[in-house]
Amino acid sequence: MNILDEYRRNARECQRMADNAGNATDKASWLRLAASWLSMIKSEPRRLFSQEGENESADQPWPDPSEEDSQASH
Repeated sequence: MNILDEYRRNARECQRMADNAGNATDKASWLRLAASWLSMIKSEPRRLFSQEGENESADQPWPDPSEEDSQASH
């Protein structure tokens, strides 16, 4: 199973848990978790094909340098 299939499976499981939740608060929590898993599907291809993906400590891509950063390096 590839990572994207695993994320989809996790989202489905969270949806199932939301459907069976005993109260609105729990249901909302499960639906947020499902949405989080689904949002990871969108970001995973970028992570896999970026240079930052090769570095395990780089969970977030580096921000673009600001104009101030560019001026400071000269």
